[in-house]
Amino acid sequence: MKKLIFILVILVLSVTFVMNNKEKIFEKADLAITANAIILIDAGTGKVIYEENSAESLPIASMSKLMTQYLVLNAVKNGNLSWESKYQPSEAILQNVGQSAAVKLGMTAGNSYTLKELFSAMTVSSANDAAVALAEMVSGTEETFVNLMNKQASIFGLKETTFFNASGLDGDYIGKGHEQTNRASARDVSVIAQKLIAKHPEVLDFTRLPSFKTGNGTTLWSTNLMLAGMPEAFEGIDGLKTGFTDQAGSCFVSTGVFDGRRIISVVIDVEAAGEDNTTPRFDLTRELIERFVLDS
Repeated sequence: MKKLIFILVILVLSVTFVMNNKEKIFEKADLAITANAIILIDAGTGKVIYEENSAESLPIASMSKLMTQYLVLNAVKNGNLSWESKYQPSEAILQNVGQSAAVKLGMTAGNSYTLKELFSAMTVSSANDAAVALAEMVSGTEETFVNLMNKQASIFGLKETTFFNASGLDGDYIGKGHEQTNRASARDVSVIAQKLIAKHPEVLDFTRLPSFKTGNGTTLWSTNLMLAGMPEAFEGIDGLKTGFTDQAGSCFVSTGVFDGRRIISVVIDVEAAGEDNTTPRFDLTRELIERFVLDS
């Protein structure tokens, strides 16, 4: 009899444990704009506020640069690099300049660029050549830096994340093959964003910039149109990173403070509005925040 009671107690405790640890299943909201994957979290607690298909590994385009930012800021914090560290373009960078479709700072042979200028170009205007240059500054080569990116993803406990380059360009665009494209789940991207802001809040000094001037006086504008003074401005937003490639579609990881809470949202492969691949990701982000944060 005692043995039977013991077994029943164990079963009850096991069921209770499973129920308490089961991920919350959200009822799919009737959103005005759809996306392949969505997640909205409280950055302070990590609590998921809303999600759709957030566990699937998908191409993430320039949202990859969040990890590049994290590792560059690590190098600055530990003293291996400073904001005034200088970089002279490598052959790999000069070849990248020739890719007319790639967003870039447009470095030229014989000139040098500070780490701060490269970081600003990558963060504000999503310059891909700047991302590769920063990778070379940290690790010597982009390939070595990518190993560091994947190692850091493992340290973060990310199960659905794999990096092949520092910029987020599709693999077939940069000669690495269709399958060698950076991938992560929306949940993993939100974790990278959360870790980045927690350890390096100074990144927000760059992500909130609507524009910046390069060393040669050229003004580069932010790709985040939700910042103050921009066409899709939304009060509270101060980051974080847009993305678009053929494989990933239109993406955006946002952050901002609303009612005293820092919120992070990730939307991947947002449906276009006709030929417009840009505005819908911001409209969806706005709807998510208004509906699940401000109106809750």
